[in-house]
Amino acid sequence: MSLKKYITYIKVVETGSLTKAAEILNYTQPSISQMISSLEEEYGFSLLVRQKNGVKPTENGLKVLKAMREIEKGYGKLSETVDEINGLETGNIRIGAYISIATNWMPKILSEFKQLYPFIEIQLYEGNASELERWLDEDKIDFAIGSSYHNKGYFRFLSEDPIVAVMNSQHELAQSDVIDIRTLESVEYILPYSDSLFEVHDLIKKAGIQPRVAYRIRGDETIIAMVRNNLGISLLPQLLLSHSPLDNITVKPLSSYTSRKVGILTNTTKHAQTPSIHKMIHFIEEWVEKHHHQERFN
Repeated sequence: MSLKKYITYIKVVETGSLTKAAEILNYTQPSISQMISSLEEEYGFSLLVRQKNGVKPTENGLKVLKAMREIEKGYGKLSETVDEINGLETGNIRIGAYISIATNWMPKILSEFKQLYPFIEIQLYEGNASELERWLDEDKIDFAIGSSYHNKGYFRFLSEDPIVAVMNSQHELAQSDVIDIRTLESVEYILPYSDSLFEVHDLIKKAGIQPRVAYRIRGDETIIAMVRNNLGISLLPQLLLSHSPLDNITVKPLSSYTSRKVGILTNTTKHAQTPSIHKMIHFIEEWVEKHHHQERFN
């Protein structure tokens, strides 16, 4: 059956290894090689380039990969629809999310969702904005929970996440009621790398200022640790601080309110989603609405 060969090739490309793909799919490596060779013979061109540290798709292999993934998705949607008609709730969902969202929202969301749909398998990937965008393009994830900035596909708004100033509790600005962003020109500032927290970089650019950058850091938790040790102040989304220990850290609003819009990003329309993905997205939308409604009235 060609579908089995397609799924095999997709998994080989994702893992970059015939051995790893064989382990995941519960095949032997020779059988994996045979299926790939069968496809190459059928198509009349090579699909993989063998390297010392694994394999990667050829240029032609990349061209057919997207079509194979569409076939795999279509078959998955068909299978889930049949199961749904027969009273079964099955499926496989791959979700990408910012670390702040994966840490703060997803444990509760997944726990409640699993109680309703115990047979739906879920894979969660943590990443920054650039990684989520790439994973969507490569079809490594079905949808992402991130910000609307640079979104190329479909965006479904969930909530606003304010950008705040964070500093050590002994910092000279810790007694201020609000922080003017122009202050960043006169105090040591910890700047996130340009492949993440786009809204922070955009805020600084629009303000037309030159921050006194002391450190450039990749990793949200590392930035918080640097702030805790009084190595500078930083600008971070408030959600990122929700479950981080805030000992020795003071959080202040900016004098001019700024936020990032958080929502669900997909490369496909609602009608192209499998039943399980549609259920999960709908569940997340309801959960966030309920969560923020309770926050507003508590």
